[in-house]
Amino acid sequence: MPLRYKKEITLKDGQDCLLRSAVAEDAQEILEHQRITSAETDFMARYPDEICDTPEKEAYLLQAVEADPHSIMLSAFVSGNLAGSASVFTDKVHSRCGHRGDFGISVKQKYWNEGIGSALLQACLEAAQRAGLEQVELGVVDTNLRAFHLYRRFGFQIYGMLPNAFRYRDGSYAGEYEMVCKFSEQK
Repeated sequence: MPLRYKKEITLKDGQDCLLRSAVAEDAQEILEHQRITSAETDFMARYPDEICDTPEKEAYLLQAVEADPHSIMLSAFVSGNLAGSASVFTDKVHSRCGHRGDFGISVKQKYWNEGIGSALLQACLEAAQRAGLEQVELGVVDTNLRAFHLYRRFGFQIYGMLPNAFRYRDGSYAGEYEMVCKFSEQK
């Protein structure tokens, strides 16, 4: 059965926020969200001009996620505007890796520190557990201390550091912490 999610939360500033499963009709808005968040910070894997997916391709991906009982993509809406997005994807085709999920998240800068990231992360971890995953993994740029501390608060532990994981256009580099949250080790 596909993982579906819908919940209303109140942000720290008192605004209402709708967290729900992303659907194919969100494709254009999700692509624009990716371009915006990639421009706002150096912590994302791509530059805005590298997000070349078409709305049709994104809609196809979203339909596949909607039908996958082991993956989820969530969107956070504030006043009808997409404020954040998060996902857990898994490789259930290959049984040796089917117990693992890969987490990703982005929140527009104007919504930072309002609780959206925490709510999206918690919802994704709960969905991953319901799907029968044993662990969720992520990579976080070593200078992204806000995200690093969020992940630690939710039970993620460092299992490695990839030096020079990101090469920026100015020639500088950043490392990436590899982190894992093992559900068997949760309190």
